Amino acid sequence: MKLQDFLNSRAGIALGLSLSRLIQPGPGYTLAKWLADLIASRKKSAIVRAVRANQWVVHGQKPSGQQLQQLARATFRSTARSLYEFWHYHGDDQKVLELVEMDDSFRAVFNRAKSSSSGTFFVAPHISNFDLVARSIVLRGLPVQVLSYPQPPGGYQWQNELRSIPGMELTPISVQALQKATQTLRSGGTVITGVDRPLENEDAKYKSHFFGRLAALPVFHIRLALKLNLPITVLSACRLPDGSYRIYASDPIPMKRDKDLVRETVQNAEAVLSVIADFIRAAPEQWAMFYPVWPEAQDQMPD
Repeated sequence: MKLQDFLNSRAGIALGLSLSRLIQPGPGYTLAKWLADLIASRKKSAIVRAVRANQWVVHGQKPSGQQLQQLARATFRSTARSLYEFWHYHGDDQKVLELVEMDDSFRAVFNRAKSSSSGTFFVAPHISNFDLVARSIVLRGLPVQVLSYPQPPGGYQWQNELRSIPGMELTPISVQALQKATQTLRSGGTVITGVDRPLENEDAKYKSHFFGRLAALPVFHIRLALKLNLPITVLSACRLPDGSYRIYASDPIPMKRDKDLVRETVQNAEAVLSVIADFIRAAPEQWAMFYPVWPEAQDQMPD
């Protein structure tokens, strides 16, 4: 079994959940760091190669092989810490609220979403402790529908069950889930989805520039926003030096119309990705993307 398959499997998640619940933060962080370093040391594994390639592009294709290894290690350490905290504090709502604070940029959008009759459509990169952040948003009184990875395997399905709390509806992307999202937004509700996981089909019809390179990324959020005539707001988060998290939000990004369907889709996707790129640049080692966004970069980066 590939390392990535194990980490996403029911057995891998069960092991991580059990250890995280049993071990207190001091030794828990130490163990998470050790496991992250162990995974990062496997330079030839698909998951490490993907992280190295992604970080190479994000850093302007400048890092050396040694620097890439340091960046990969930092990325795995960040994600291991996030997973430990999400699992360790599972069920401790007060601790989650203490760990996550709202930036003024997000507070304004949050208050507007709670009081507005028009829907709020958030998209986000997989950055920082995005699961913990999403939970804190719901705990603060904003119900959300989350459009998650489509047709999830067993491990993902179980992880979705762990993520769910009252007020959070997790719906793997499908025709039915998108219909539900349409209803949620039309009724003034809030929808959140991640949009930086690459499509498996590299020959996708819609490719957008992201960090200066073409990438095959999802565009369903663009079509949905255009259909409903809604702006898209980018949601992001960052782990601060003291270990807490802060949620940020962009200004609403209006969708622009064009007679050409492909051009309309791509230009709006790139407007959103440009904002996402700025958030990632602020803390690139916290970008938890373990799939190759730019597959060709894996053969171009230094060893």
